[in-house]
Amino acid sequence: MRSSVTPAKVLLSSAFVVAFFLIARPVFAHHGAAGYDNSKLTVLKATITSFLWTNPHCEIQFDAPDDKGVVQHWIIEAPPPTMLVERGWNRKSLKAGDMVTMSLNAAKNGSHSGIMRKAVLANGEDLWAYPPPDVLEKLTTRPKSDQ
Repeated sequence: MRSSVTPAKVLLSSAFVVAFFLIARPVFAHHGAAGYDNSKLTVLKATITSFLWTNPHCEIQFDAPDDKGVVQHWIIEAPPPTMLVERGWNRKSLKAGDMVTMSLNAAKNGSHSGIMRKAVLANGEDLWAYPPPDVLEKLTTRPKSDQ
C-alpha cells in the first residue's frame, strides 16, 4: 500500500508549524500587569542609577529610601521607546544621578520592582509613562483624528 505522506505535504506541514511559532512566540512571551498592585500608587523620592532605552520595555533603575531611611534599589519597567517618544521622551530623558519623584505601581510580591506611571523631574516637568486618557490626548505627538 502506498503512503499518503508526500514530500510536499511534509514541507507544507513544516512551514505551518514554523509560521505558528514565529507568530505565537511574541504573544506567549508578553506579560500583563497582574503582578503589580494597580490599586495603589507608590510615590518615591528617587535617584536614577540607570535608564535602558530598550524593547519590549524600557527599564529604569533607581535608589530610594524606605520609610526608615534605608536606601532600596528599585527596577521598574516603562513603555517601549516608540510609546515614550510619542509622550515627549528621548533616550536622554533620564540620566544617572537625576533626582526625581517616581510614581509607580509596585509589585504585589513586595520586591522592589514595578511599573512606572510618571516621574517628576527636579525642574517640575512631568515625564509620563502611562498617563490617564485626558493627559495622553494632550501629550501625544500623533496627528489627531477627525472624529
